[in-house]
Amino acid sequence: MSEQSLSGSENNARTTRRERVVLVGLTSCDQSILDRLVQAGQMPHFARLRAEGAWGRLIPAEPLVGRALWTSVATGRSPAVHGIMAGKVPRRDGGGVQPVGQTAWQHPAFWQTLQAAGRQTITVNWPATEPATAWAGTHVDSRFARATGPDFDTWAVPRGSVGPDTLRAALRDLRVHPTDVEGAMLAPFVPKLNEIDQYRSLSLVNLAVALAEVSTVHAVTTALLAEQDWDVAAVHYHWLEAIQRLFLHDGIDPRFENTVDMAYMFTDAMLGRLMELAGEDTTIWVVSPNGVRPGMDGKAMGWRASGFIAARGRWIEAGRTLDPLRLVDIAPSLLARFGLVAETDGKRIPALAPGMSRRTVMTPRPAAPAPDQHVAALRALGYDDTPDPAMQAALTRAEAERLLARGEALLGAGQIAAAEAALLEARKYVSPDSPSGLRRLALCRLLRGDAPGCREIGETLRRLTPRDGWGSLILAAGHALDGNAPAAWPHMAAAKESGGSSPELMSRLGGVALMLKEDQTARTYFETALRMDPDLLDARKGLDMALELSRKYEASPPA
Repeated sequence: MSEQSLSGSENNARTTRRERVVLVGLTSCDQSILDRLVQAGQMPHFARLRAEGAWGRLIPAEPLVGRALWTSVATGRSPAVHGIMAGKVPRRDGGGVQPVGQTAWQHPAFWQTLQAAGRQTITVNWPATEPATAWAGTHVDSRFARATGPDFDTWAVPRGSVGPDTLRAALRDLRVHPTDVEGAMLAPFVPKLNEIDQYRSLSLVNLAVALAEVSTVHAVTTALLAEQDWDVAAVHYHWLEAIQRLFLHDGIDPRFENTVDMAYMFTDAMLGRLMELAGEDTTIWVVSPNGVRPGMDGKAMGWRASGFIAARGRWIEAGRTLDPLRLVDIAPSLLARFGLVAETDGKRIPALAPGMSRRTVMTPRPAAPAPDQHVAALRALGYDDTPDPAMQAALTRAEAERLLARGEALLGAGQIAAAEAALLEARKYVSPDSPSGLRRLALCRLLRGDAPGCREIGETLRRLTPRDGWGSLILAAGHALDGNAPAAWPHMAAAKESGGSSPELMSRLGGVALMLKEDQTARTYFETALRMDPDLLDARKGLDMALELSRKYEASPPA
């Protein structure tokens, strides 16, 4: 790419000190895998980031939906406020569903506040930002890197995926199509590549697709960092999630057993390049909102509610361990580094942002989308076909996912009644016997103190899914609400026997034991959960509560 291809390249030669931040978002970068590879000396750039900066855990956020989590990072708002909860929404013309995008945002992102304050921003591949042209600043949305067409020459740049539109031509040739990924590029990830039929292995095809997409995202990011004028640049990589869904499960072909580790090392190399381009004076933040749990019996991995933030730069103490933070704390802390304040649900993290004076910037809300006049005209002429069964099923799924996610978000915000209403509404779109919906509904009943309602759901779940332990757990919780320990214990034992491999379930059993004031039993459950998942913050908090209860018992005089 020539110096003339992107405007603003001469501005990066400034010698005066300026505040600049690069925010790197990594979906599903698991801290346990990361720690293992850092300790083995295989991820030197992450090791340097940790040694030269601060590192802390991120408190789990609900719902565990990628677009919801990353919008919370961008806005400093909970999903119940920012409005991005499910991955897909109905199209405005009623003709099916589409990925949720910019028109659904109900609160400004940090880059909007920065732009309003006169700062220059870049985002690449940030979830739920389509179309890129809807935002002020320089933006490339997720459609840009997603290959279409059989080869590069037939792969069109989606309209609106690059903003401003004048950059489309300059960025077009930076893309990598999966058919351009050769065996030599795959060999580091699959050392025994020559033993695999490259024309028949779907695993290799999927690896090539993921590698092409992340290479495109990274190439665009590095080009914009090098040649644009910017104050804050934010890039999102979902590459680790894609690779782990493919290769992190029991029964994986042994020839792919090191693929996940190599993907982490590739991510480290990308981070190193970003740090190099940004320069020593630039602050680097790396955020991952969730970890992963390997799949069992050939099933794809699942998310676990454990993330981290790492930061290096001016005013950040080297080697600092941060207290657990929330996703909604990231945006206000980033803005504080530029002396700005915006309305958020989070708070400034002093260790990451200085205590300088700050000013509030009013960010105009995005304009409402124009009405679909052509659709209204067609309907007036009678062209209003009933959706076919497949389209109707997609619409129903999208609405159910939205309501279930809204219920989770409202639960996280402590709005129990509203959460229960959303979950009950969702039952109109999914089977009333949906286990995931029933678990959320049971939590509402538990928090409301509705013991009979809790037990009713527990009985239903035990009938529907007798082998996972959650029905027995909820039954135990319902009896614990009444203080009926003799009735709760058998259900707790049944839950442990059925679901003893789940750290989340073991942690919840610890919570039931705390309800019964059984400190030693609670400690056992929480310690078991932490042996399974050392990063499970709920279990760590529960263990602290159990230890505090033990101290109270020891300090109280005998009866």
